[in-house]
Amino acid sequence: MIQDIRLHGTLSDKIEFFTTIAGHDISHRYFFEEGKDPQRGPYTRFFSLGNELILTRDGFQHKGNGGSFCEYMFGGELPIEDLMRKEVLNRLIMYGAVASDEDKGIDFISRSNGFEDYAKIFFEGNTITNYFFFVYFEEIKEFRRQQEYILRSMGKRLKRSAFVSRSDDLGLIQEILTEMNRSRYLFFLVRIVNKHHEAFYNLYKEIYYKDKSFSAKDAERIQALASHYRINQYDQERMKIDVIYKHPENKRVIDEYKDVLIEGESRQEISHSQQARLIRLRTLCVRKNIPIVLPNILDDLLLKNKKLMKVDEPEYIQETREIFEGLFIKEGSIESLITKDDLVKLLWAKKKATEFQDPTFDGILMDTVRLCDELSEKQGNDWSLENFGYIVTHFDRYDATYMIINQLAFNEEIELTTDKLRSLLGHKKVFDETHPSLFHELFILSVLQNKYLSHFGRKKILAVSEGVQCIENGDKTLADVVEAISGIQEQQKLYFKVYESIKERIRDVYTKIHSKQQREAIRRQLFTELSVYLEVNKNLLDYLLNQAILNLNKEIYYTEKLLPQIIAEQNTRLRQDFFENSGLDRFTLEELEREYYEKNKMDDKALVVLQSSLS
Repeated sequence: MIQDIRLHGTLSDKIEFFTTIAGHDISHRYFFEEGKDPQRGPYTRFFSLGNELILTRDGFQHKGNGGSFCEYMFGGELPIEDLMRKEVLNRLIMYGAVASDEDKGIDFISRSNGFEDYAKIFFEGNTITNYFFFVYFEEIKEFRRQQEYILRSMGKRLKRSAFVSRSDDLGLIQEILTEMNRSRYLFFLVRIVNKHHEAFYNLYKEIYYKDKSFSAKDAERIQALASHYRINQYDQERMKIDVIYKHPENKRVIDEYKDVLIEGESRQEISHSQQARLIRLRTLCVRKNIPIVLPNILDDLLLKNKKLMKVDEPEYIQETREIFEGLFIKEGSIESLITKDDLVKLLWAKKKATEFQDPTFDGILMDTVRLCDELSEKQGNDWSLENFGYIVTHFDRYDATYMIINQLAFNEEIELTTDKLRSLLGHKKVFDETHPSLFHELFILSVLQNKYLSHFGRKKILAVSEGVQCIENGDKTLADVVEAISGIQEQQKLYFKVYESIKERIRDVYTKIHSKQQREAIRRQLFTELSVYLEVNKNLLDYLLNQAILNLNKEIYYTEKLLPQIIAEQNTRLRQDFFENSGLDRFTLEELEREYYEKNKMDDKALVVLQSSLS
């Protein structure tokens, strides 16, 4: 027995149709005719008891039940309810449908008929393909009840069917008949195609899908076809946007952007986390050459009346949120989600959070790993957890490098071993691969700019910076660099021994003597006394003694002359000038001020204000 009949016809050089009729005992039914109307010219008519579709060159006449449907094009107008449901793919219009009086759904009028021209159909519906249908019923006679039954039995399926986008008419009808579950019904389906638009769409898709770009020659081909078929700019843009959206790589990103907006729709508010993910997805659009107009369209549809949670956070925290939210984007490669630039931003953010003692950064880390674990446990999806591990590996390298460099700079008791230096070289290689100057800027330059860095701390850091470069160039060995830094550390220890040994003598005697000859005599005496119990090279001892005397003189001058003036005049500029030109580190300066305030029983709060003035 014949189950379905399919017909194909042409209405003009621009419009063609494909009709499929399926149902019970179809071979014994008369359901179409062709003729010529005095006003509209040739026509093709499909009909059943009480229903008809008359296709002409310019449009079609419909009477009876049924309606129309088409695939939604990206960016087209659609009800917010449909946009919120990811499973809804198609636009459905039922003939005779009106809003109910109580606004709780729809009602149907007693009958329906009308005429629609093709220009309006392709303007308001899909630019390329639109469907029209009606159903033959044996036992349901009233139009209103027919429409209610159609909507109830197959409305959901028509709005969700993937067969529509594939123009699989037979698959669609079989799906619908299964939903209707009535053996003696007939389903009439007419698909109308705009051949000019279809040609434009296919050409644009063919070119775009090659490498997501257009040469000047490609643009000329596209424009020539649009001009030949007289396709207006609006329809061109609709088709271009739809092609770009449906590219599989683009669709994943844009659909996820839509999902985030939909999450905020239910709460009427976009959270910090959601804002960060939206920014991240926009960044991904730029990287993947996805026109920013696509997320902009979704913003217009879903962000109109939404409240954005106020973001009162430092930029580095906002960037951290954005990058970590990117871990949950459903993408295919870590390189596209976490780039080298992202790693640089995260490492700087980690550094700033450490310096500012900002717990927000670690809080974001903990939230991220918790979400990754949940995805792994509940969905068996380890993708985000693996990506997070990729970042954490770099953080571990940062912590190890930070520890080695800062201990060397600020703790004279910590020694640099060959194992630590070898580890440092391994970390440096990874950081340099991320960005050529990252190691130097993140660790070396940052420490050198630290106001608390001492003279010897600076010498050690410079020696490390020069040493690792020499090792990489093959000019020095690990042992050579370790030995050089150990020598600086020995000098540092000797200096403090000299400094502590002469400190009180200088304060009590040396500064009260103004004669150059007498000062030189005291210096020689100190040198002789130190030589007795310090086994050290005489030239080095002489150098360290001179440095200690010079620094002690600066300290005495500051506490006895300059500091009282600074306090009396509230002259923080004078304090800044002394700090920048004296060569004393910030720790030493603040210790002198603390001792002065304690000795003179001055207000501790005033000391805090004074010390906070140093930039």
